[in-house]
Amino acid sequence: MALTQFVNAFVGTTDTETGGGHSGNLNPGAQTPFGMVSFGPDTKGSGQGWGKGSGGYYYDDKSIQFFSMTHLNGPGCRGQGAVAMLPKDSGSAISTSGISYNHANEKAEPGYYQVKFDNGINSEFTATTRTGMTRFTFADKDKAFLIIDSSRNNTSKDGGSSPVTVKLADDKKSVSGQAIAPAFCGGTWKQPVYFHAAFDKPLRTSSVDNDAATLQFDLADADKSVQVKIGISSVSAANAKLNLETENAGWSFDAVKERSLDIWNQRLNTIQLDLARPEEFKKVPQDKQADATNKLTQFYTALYRVYSGPTVFSDVNGEYRSMKQVSGGDLPVRATENVANYKFKVDGKDAGYKTHYSGLSMWDSYRSQAQLLAWIAPDEASDMMQSLVADAQQCGAFPHWVDGSEDTTPMEGDHAPNVVAGSYVFGAKNFDLENARKFMKRSAFDADSKCNDKSSAGSGRLAAYLAKNYLSARNSDHASSNTIEMITTDQSIGSFLAGLPSAGGDQADITTLFNRASNWKNIFDDSADQMRLRAKDDEGNWASGEFHESTEENYIWAFGHDWTALIDKLGGKQKGIERLNTLFSYKSFSLADEPSGIDLNGGEGSSGYYIGNEPAFQTPWAYNWAGSPKHAQYIIPVIMRKNFSLKPGGLPGNDDMGATSGWYVWSALGLYPVIPSAPGMAVSTPQFSGATVWLGNGKKLRIETDKQAMLDDMRYISEMKLGDAEYKGTWLPLDKIRHGGKLSFKLSDKPTEWGSAPELTPPSGPAADYSKSTAKEASSVQIIDAPIVPDVKPEVKTGTTEAKLEPVEVKPDVPPCVPKGKGDRCPPV
Repeated sequence: MALTQFVNAFVGTTDTETGGGHSGNLNPGAQTPFGMVSFGPDTKGSGQGWGKGSGGYYYDDKSIQFFSMTHLNGPGCRGQGAVAMLPKDSGSAISTSGISYNHANEKAEPGYYQVKFDNGINSEFTATTRTGMTRFTFADKDKAFLIIDSSRNNTSKDGGSSPVTVKLADDKKSVSGQAIAPAFCGGTWKQPVYFHAAFDKPLRTSSVDNDAATLQFDLADADKSVQVKIGISSVSAANAKLNLETENAGWSFDAVKERSLDIWNQRLNTIQLDLARPEEFKKVPQDKQADATNKLTQFYTALYRVYSGPTVFSDVNGEYRSMKQVSGGDLPVRATENVANYKFKVDGKDAGYKTHYSGLSMWDSYRSQAQLLAWIAPDEASDMMQSLVADAQQCGAFPHWVDGSEDTTPMEGDHAPNVVAGSYVFGAKNFDLENARKFMKRSAFDADSKCNDKSSAGSGRLAAYLAKNYLSARNSDHASSNTIEMITTDQSIGSFLAGLPSAGGDQADITTLFNRASNWKNIFDDSADQMRLRAKDDEGNWASGEFHESTEENYIWAFGHDWTALIDKLGGKQKGIERLNTLFSYKSFSLADEPSGIDLNGGEGSSGYYIGNEPAFQTPWAYNWAGSPKHAQYIIPVIMRKNFSLKPGGLPGNDDMGATSGWYVWSALGLYPVIPSAPGMAVSTPQFSGATVWLGNGKKLRIETDKQAMLDDMRYISEMKLGDAEYKGTWLPLDKIRHGGKLSFKLSDKPTEWGSAPELTPPSGPAADYSKSTAKEASSVQIIDAPIVPDVKPEVKTGTTEAKLEPVEVKPDVPPCVPKGKGDRCPPV
């Protein structure tokens, strides 16, 4: 199926329309799945180090300052924007005022971005994994200038003082040099981005100073276009050139564009919605077809963004800049690493990894995206986890927020263990488990654990937490939320150790960690007039303690691994339902009483639900543990419909490298990894009547409903089957679908009691057995393993580009294939 038609790359490029207070901060530039290069526009945005347009682009701006080759998709803070360039009709320097344009003259699709300035210059961009290509078409052949300014980036829009270089080759057919990526979100170090750019037209004039090149092209009336292709690298300009020559040796912009589109189409076909098939779409009533198209576009736009990161960091020869810190200014020299240097064992066999990744926003991605990538792209996810292990070997501990070869700590806590544990349990198995075990235990027990200068849990905090089993208001400005982050990490590390093939020797540590994973009880005030999380001082007295970027009303549901105990603390299931109903502004199941988008996205200081930030992502499924799955089935589609749209403000907050988009994909499938490290998912209503999910092991999972939930407002489950057997629980262990199979649902437009019986309460507790479907499986609950589906494992690997290839459509029930390399293509289907 040609699914790229259902992607709108401008969603999430301005402030959310439903409160929340933040922009999606996405960039519409050209990128391949997990691509090192994101080649697109940079505008002014907020003009600050965070906020509007932190991804480089802000839809409300009326001018583009320059184009650059690296962008982070949806971050809260500014970063990247390296290798800045701008086509102009004069040789003047790039100005912060930019060049004006109109959105009517702008277009974006997977792997392609285009804009025509008001001065008539048209710019088009496409990409391979490590290279970008652009085609500039000038209005006047005698005014065809290109400025390449290596000193500018997304933080330093007017240039900076760090050492940068630009050099024109002797044959005047290429430019190379070193640009700068700025320190990210309070980070310490800047980092180099080397580049090599070649162009297909001769120069009329050129001038180069230390940080910028001004090129004037010699064009003819019959052809006023110039093609420029650029490779980048963290290691050297020579490696940037090697990347370029390997991935894009030719000079066909259209061939690169088509190849990128083809790769994206194959990736999106990892999840095939029946509704996207023309024969199925025709069955939709005429008056609902526009809504059906919108829903398809929302889904595949979200899936597209899930693949925006982490991003490839190693070059085609395996080299990349080390994470290990050295002394020296704000742009330190680092050693060169190579993926070939890291060998380990997997199932007793020698193994290694092919690609090093960066761009890991782990406080965000551990709640949704990490598990989804491990489920549908385990090869890449395994390399991502090995990248974290290699980073830890270089810098001393797991990093926190990896940007290029740098670590920064924009959020409190130690989040890499959650990503590693969640990825491992969802299918990313092929990485160095022994070193991962070592660094997991270091995060849990070594108070001096640091990645370079960044303490694993924050300076002094792990020691304080180990001493008191909570963080006091003296230890942290956000003591209560920081304690919640600590217990989530305890749960993840304990689960990871317990799930390793040789876990016996870690049993004492596992027991300790699972005990610590209930430390939220130490900051829960159960006095009758409180019944909430609070902060304590060092002596154990209640104190003031803020929650980071949200409120107690949201954070109290942020630890899904102990919901049953929490609900008991709140006074039982009915009290838990009442607490959740207040959070979601629930009045009744009537359509007329639905909460508004603002009710569900109140912002960082709201006592209501805040879908715009990650701590609340899992909360709707808490109703399953409270004995009222129908409430989850009611509220989830309301959130999807009222807080997500196809407008530029169509995301409820920062996308955070695909985390928010990941929430939407899971919600549409009717499944969610509420416990980051647990081998299972909470069940809610699938929003499409048919979906084929190609699992990373080559098997397919079919999810079917008898009605279109989202289109026909059929929200409620009346029956669920796994294979041919009735399935009554609201927790689905991964083992039940490890070989694929079929989940089928009967839906109702009225609330039902499906899944609400006390004996169907899902497993809960730090040491619970999440391979079971219920906390106490009753004889009436029929659980079976799904049958093995004899399908061929799909190959989904990022390709490179050279020869022109025709787009390939994937038919239903055919595993997706992505071209593996230069000259390769998928078989006809």
